Parts: sequence; C-alpha cells; structure tokens
Amino acid sequence: MAVTSRFEISKKTHQASYHMHSAHAHSYYEMFYLISGRCDLFIKNNVYHLTPGNITFIPADTLHRTSYSDAALHECVSIEFTQSYLSELVAEFGTVWLQSHLFSKIFYLPEDCRSDINAMLSLILAEHQSSDIFSNCMLKMYFQTLVVRILRYINDASILIVNNNTRATDEALQIAVDYINEHFKNNITLDDMAELLHLNPSYFSKKFKSANGLGFKEYLNNVRINHSEKLLLETGMSITEIAFECGYDNSNYYGDAFKKVNGVSPSTFRKLKGNIVDR
Repeated sequence: MAVTSRFEISKKTHQASYHMHSAHAHSYYEMFYLISGRCDLFIKNNVYHLTPGNITFIPADTLHRTSYSDAALHECVSIEFTQSYLSELVAEFGTVWLQSHLFSKIFYLPEDCRSDINAMLSLILAEHQSSDIFSNCMLKMYFQTLVVRILRYINDASILIVNNNTRATDEALQIAVDYINEHFKNNITLDDMAELLHLNPSYFSKKFKSANGLGFKEYLNNVRINHSEKLLLETGMSITEIAFECGYDNSNYYGDAFKKVNGVSPSTFRKLKGNIVDR
C-alpha cells in the first residue's frame, strides 16, 4: 500500500562499524545527507563510498542499506517523504524532469555550500518538532526550498554530481540483479545463477556480495520480503498464499524469514499496518 502522506526527518550519530542488518525498501522517497564520517551506501546493485557533504535522493521501492566502517563517529540526516511534499516543484517542472535531475544520483556539496544547507535542515528539524496547525505547511515550504537550493547548486555547477559508483558492477552482476528482481517467485539458487552467467559459483558469490553489500541469498530474501509486504497490505491473500507467491516453499519458513527482517510475524505486520482491503 503506497503511503499517501509522510514526512519524517531524523539526525543520527552512529558509532564505528554500525550497519543496517538488512537492505530495505519503502513506498516513500528518502533523502540521505552525510555530515561527518564515512559510509558505504548500497542502492540496488551499486555501492557508493560517501564522504562528508554527499547527499542523495533515493527513489521509492528501491532496496538500500548503509554501512559505516571508520573508527570515528558518523553523523547523518535522513528525510523520508512522499511526493506531496514536492507538489509545487512537480507542478513547475513535472515529475519526469524532477526524477531525472534529482533521484538516483550522488551529489557532493562543497564546504562553502554546506552552511546554507545545514541551516535549512536545522529549520526543518525544529519545525518537525512543532505540533501546531501550521507545521505541515511550513515543513513543505522549508523542504521544497531546500530541494530548490540543491537544484540551483546543480544548475550552477557548484555541486559535483557523481553519476557512477566507485565500484561499478560488471554486466554479469547487473544481469543477476535484474533476473532476481524479475524471477524472485521462482526457485533461484546461487549455483543456477552462476551457471547461467558462466561463472564459478564461489567467484560469483564473492563478487555479488562485494557489489551489493548483501550475499546472494540475503538479497533474494529481501526482494521477496519487500514484495510480500505489499501483498499483506494491498490484498486479502492468506499468509500461505503470499508465501508461495513470493517464492517460499512453506508458510513457516516465510514467517521466520519475515520476522527476522521486520521483527514481527506477517500476520502481526498486517494488523499493525492495516490492510487496504479492510478499509
């Protein structure tokens, strides 16, 4: 079920060697800005090495994960938002233009640009903590101002756009990821995939994890779980039906895999989030 309206901002400090337990995806967009430290950002089949000043906008329904390995502390800001918070920009420039210029790119903010962006983020953080009737309107205004300033920096060539990941995956790994995303309902094994790509299974396994930040089985499981979440919220299918639809041999194994990722069972997840069919 697509989230119709959402805006959440958080400023976090992570200890060294912190990493997300698994990749995740959600039906809203996300802006990620690294203030200090270094981290690896895994988006689909690409790995980006981020340094202070890097900022990116992650599309909806896109698997991603962060991992921090430096000895120092890491500070970052994350904003989760729906398209309604870009309504004025969409009306002015159109969805296609905005998607192509803003999303799925890694931007680098030079130090002389960061104070302006940091000031806007401080305003957004402060407003997000307010609870009066004007807060939502102010959040939209501040956030769209932030995005416009970033777009203006890009247009003025003040921001370096890093279009390619620093460890680009080769064509075989791209084929593997595309195959998983299209055929996750089938019984896919690492050996079968390696044979399809004419690669040694051990070599393929190492290359896949290096490129994606996740092992082959973990990546496949994340894709299946992500799809099952949509079915739980958007259909009246039973847990067993969803398990088979997403490539699991039985509902018990699916339930264990789901709980490992989400912390709750599929049925509890459905009750907590609410099923659109019941509304």
